[in-house]
Amino acid sequence: MTNSDGKGATGWTALILSGFVAGMIINVIEWLAHRVWLDAQWNAAFAALGRTPSFWSTFVAANFAVGVVAVWCYRWLAQFYGAGTATALKVAAATWIIFWVIPIAGLQPFHLFPDYLLVLVVLVGVADVLLGVLPAIVLYRRLSRHNRSGQ
Repeated sequence: MTNSDGKGATGWTALILSGFVAGMIINVIEWLAHRVWLDAQWNAAFAALGRTPSFWSTFVAANFAVGVVAVWCYRWLAQFYGAGTATALKVAAATWIIFWVIPIAGLQPFHLFPDYLLVLVVLVGVADVLLGVLPAIVLYRRLSRHNRSGQ
C-alpha cells in the first residue's frame, strides 16, 4: 500500500531492502579486506598498542546502516537532481567521503595505526561504494519503479 506520493510501505520496503543489500555487500568486502587480506597487519597494529582487535562485529551493523542511509540519500536527492546516474554517483562520493575519508582522516593524526593501513581502509571504501552502494541504488530504482507501476 502506498500513499499519494508513492512513498508508502512499498517505497520504504524497497529502500530498506536495497540498503540491506548494500550493507551485505559492504560487509563481505570489508571482511575480505580486513579479516582475510589484512588480518595479520591489523593484529600487528593492535599488538603494538597492547590490544587485540575484538570489535569487528560493531562494524557489521554499522555497514548495514551505511547502506540504508546511502539509498535513503539517493531517494531524497533524486527529488532535486533526478533519479539518474549523476545523482547515484554524487551519493556514492558523499557516502565515501562521510563514512571512510573523514573518519580515517580524523584518526590519522593520533598515529595509532600505520598510515598504509589507514590508506587501505579509504581505498577499500571505494570498493564498498562502487560494488555495494551503486548496485543497491540500481536495485532501489528497479524496485521502486516496479512498485509505482502497480505490478
